[in-house]
Amino acid sequence: MRAEGEGVELPLDSLLEVAPRGTKRVDELIGHDLGQRPARDLNTPPRGREREAERERTADLIGLLGGATPDERRMIRDEVVTLHLWLATSAARRYGPRSEYDDLVQVARGGLVEAFDRYDPSQTTYAYFAWVTMTGLLRRYLRDHGWSVRPPRSVQEAANVLRGAVPDLSQEIGRPPTTADLAAHLGWTTQAVEDAKTAELGLHATSIDALVGDAWMPEHPPEWNVVETRVLLHHALRSLTDAERDLLRMRFLEEMTQSQIAAVVGVTQMQVSRLLSRLMTKMRGLIGELDGDGDVDELDPAGA
Repeated sequence: MRAEGEGVELPLDSLLEVAPRGTKRVDELIGHDLGQRPARDLNTPPRGREREAERERTADLIGLLGGATPDERRMIRDEVVTLHLWLATSAARRYGPRSEYDDLVQVARGGLVEAFDRYDPSQTTYAYFAWVTMTGLLRRYLRDHGWSVRPPRSVQEAANVLRGAVPDLSQEIGRPPTTADLAAHLGWTTQAVEDAKTAELGLHATSIDALVGDAWMPEHPPEWNVVETRVLLHHALRSLTDAERDLLRMRFLEEMTQSQIAAVVGVTQMQVSRLLSRLMTKMRGLIGELDGDGDVDELDPAGA
């Protein structure tokens, strides 16, 4: 893809690289300048120039760590964490029931601190590393408290529709419906049906022993070939770069919008859109080759 105002093609991996370290002296940022935070709600994502300014400030602050005293390091950490409170809020909103939102925010904010302490500026941006750290902590918290990490709401709703359609369609055609049968009946793509099937399996806390035993209900026909789909995806994903897999995870697993991905990675929403479009074309080609017929449903990377 091409950066705005330039004619140079930028690989995806370059967009996930760390921003240049700052060149300001410690005494220029520690003290009166440190703590001069933007006049905005720090729980909402920065946009446009605000985002660029905060990214540059974060790079400047982290660039000072090498020569910082313990007290200065704590001040830098507090400032960097404060600049990224919006990221913790975004992560918390994606997990668990609303009644637990405050607890999830605290877990996510703790992740900002943990990420700072473990951050290696030579690897990637702080925002990206913090997001990965926070989502990992949130999943662990939910697991330890007995909750399941739910699929996106749209997929949950599709699973409910599918569950209701299976008995009626089975009775109508006199056999368990295939993916193609369900897609035609509901007016969906076959990929949407597969996604709903996978979500349906994930929404039930049934053990593997139960699934292969008497716990299979008529509305869960064994020919739902989730395993085949996962194998195809697994092999296709192995052909991607780490940066491409990271982008897919943010967009589809974490269900981040293009604007949120842009804020985390430090690029424009338009750049994210172009990267996703190119990546979806690549994925469709890879899965089509593995599947043998090249007939792969369109994946929609939209979502600004």
